[in-house]
Amino acid sequence: MRKRNDPKIDLDMLRVLEAMHHERHVTRAAARVGLSQPAMSRALAKLRGAFRDELFVRTARGMVPTPRADELAPAARGVLASADALRRSIAFDPNTLQRTFVLVAADYLDAVLLPPMTKALARAPGVTLVMRPFGERSAEDLATGAMDLIVGTRAIVPRDAMVQHLYEEHFMCAVRRGHPRVKRTLSLATFIELQHVLIAPRGDAPGSVDLALEARGMRRHIAVRTHTFNSAPLVVARSDLILTAPRRLLEPIAKPLGLALFEPPLRIEPFELVQAWHPRVQRDPAHAWFRELVASTVRRSARP
Repeated sequence: MRKRNDPKIDLDMLRVLEAMHHERHVTRAAARVGLSQPAMSRALAKLRGAFRDELFVRTARGMVPTPRADELAPAARGVLASADALRRSIAFDPNTLQRTFVLVAADYLDAVLLPPMTKALARAPGVTLVMRPFGERSAEDLATGAMDLIVGTRAIVPRDAMVQHLYEEHFMCAVRRGHPRVKRTLSLATFIELQHVLIAPRGDAPGSVDLALEARGMRRHIAVRTHTFNSAPLVVARSDLILTAPRRLLEPIAKPLGLALFEPPLRIEPFELVQAWHPRVQRDPAHAWFRELVASTVRRSARP
């Protein structure tokens, strides 16, 4: 029988234990379970009191588990797996769902997704949506459950992920209104002569524009290279540079920023936008509901 003064050990505390044992880092473990770092530290203190053990010791190599933590972690995973199975067996209702979903996407999709997603999530008041950029650990995080969904191109999707087509994205060219070289039309000669802004979120590999030019034996001059989508239109609005970027990025902001949009003066291959998730959550009703919500939101935003 549990003594009256013994701390109560609930599923949330076991999730903290499992996350700490996996991550060996307070901040990453906090992100994994959807807590702030101070809240994570408080939860860890409760765990230490409940089990009367330090559990994790700070060293130069991170938070190292004690033998007691190594003993408890497999048991905690088993309890959490059983709890998840029990929860999935209950009829799913988004109105009563208590869950944090982490969605990884390019920064321009924040503006496309967040407003309509926020409205759609009103019917699920217990759900929290966290948007994150794609990073080096994204494939691993998708497998471990630290993130739930990736929205982007197939190039960033892990090989073992489940993939769903969302829509095909096309390119537009943008210059500031009143540009001295671009009036009513944008010719290929002018396009080549102008200095360009390049959005390269994942490095310096040639993009669709450069591949299309290379096929014609042509090159452009890139004056500014940025890793974010949202900064590039601001640069163009305050300069004589030109930007070639996704239509869904440029169309909503063209008028407020004073941008003039043009069809590219050469054929640039569109790209496919997909969403991807790990096979382990394929049959999870809550995850299925969430990814259908994302798919319908993205597809509505893709309509002309």
